[in-house]
Amino acid sequence: MRKMKIAAAFLAGMLAFASCGDSGTNEQETDITGTPTVAGIDSTLTQDRQDLMAFAARNNMLQIELGRLATQQGTTDPIKQYGQQLVDWYTTKQQELQELAQQYNLTLPQQMEEDQLQHVEELRGTQASEFNNKYWEELADAQENAIDEFDSSLKDVEEAEASAFSLWARNTRKELQAQMEQAKTQDFMQEYDRPAGVRANPDESSGARIGDQ
Repeated sequence: MRKMKIAAAFLAGMLAFASCGDSGTNEQETDITGTPTVAGIDSTLTQDRQDLMAFAARNNMLQIELGRLATQQGTTDPIKQYGQQLVDWYTTKQQELQELAQQYNLTLPQQMEEDQLQHVEELRGTQASEFNNKYWEELADAQENAIDEFDSSLKDVEEAEASAFSLWARNTRKELQAQMEQAKTQDFMQEYDRPAGVRANPDESSGARIGDQ
């Protein structure tokens, strides 16, 4: 009788263990290779992806500073207003990027690179009569560099990938293109020749405008 009770207790324990194991399996499905298929978070970031996020952080800081200078030193209300739009938009983009970095335990750079700081200082020292044109050139150059950087990184990202990083990268790329297209429609831009760095025929475009995202 005692042996039967021990056997029954042992069997009950095994069933309880199996039940716990089944519960864990239901919480996280796996694909055919046994890899978890939880959408949204990568287990790791490649160095290239870390580099793109660091670049984006510095580009956000650069555009914020360029926008601030436009509000302070622009010679017309439209350029001042547009500068403030950039400050607001890139501040939001920096906050979103910081939240993404926290998901990956990634520390973003806290200041721009030396050449970016130099461009900001050069613009700061520009004479009032030349400021608007110089600002347009710096803005266009920064926008095109950002698009090129994202294009290079996204070549290795599969369209079907739905990680937090890939969604952020694709959306940001589209927003950057829309921003550059919007910049070219600004009234204050029409007075100046197109800077050499601005694309006349971008590969893709979007109807979105700053503040619409």
